[in-house]
Amino acid sequence: MAALSKKLLRTLPTLTEVVDVPAPAATGSPGELEEALVQRVLQRLEQTLDAQVQKVVADALQEQMKELAPRIRQRVDNAVRKAVTQAVAAETGLPARRAG
Repeated sequence: MAALSKKLLRTLPTLTEVVDVPAPAATGSPGELEEALVQRVLQRLEQTLDAQVQKVVADALQEQMKELAPRIRQRVDNAVRKAVTQAVAAETGLPARRAG
């Protein structure tokens, strides 16, 4: 059992191991490097930001629709009443009375 534990411990990575990570090419001015970094960060965040913006816009539209719905209903109601009044007047030959 002790031999198995020693063998297992030898195969586990330790904090003293060096892992090679390729560094980004250091060509260009500091401004170009900064811009490249910003672009990479924005690419990673793009989906998250898009989803958040869509939610904010959807919430704002929903609030606006709650306020607009009664006015839209009233205008549609007025337009339908006017059209019906005119149609009835045309069918009966009576002058159309004004719809409120």
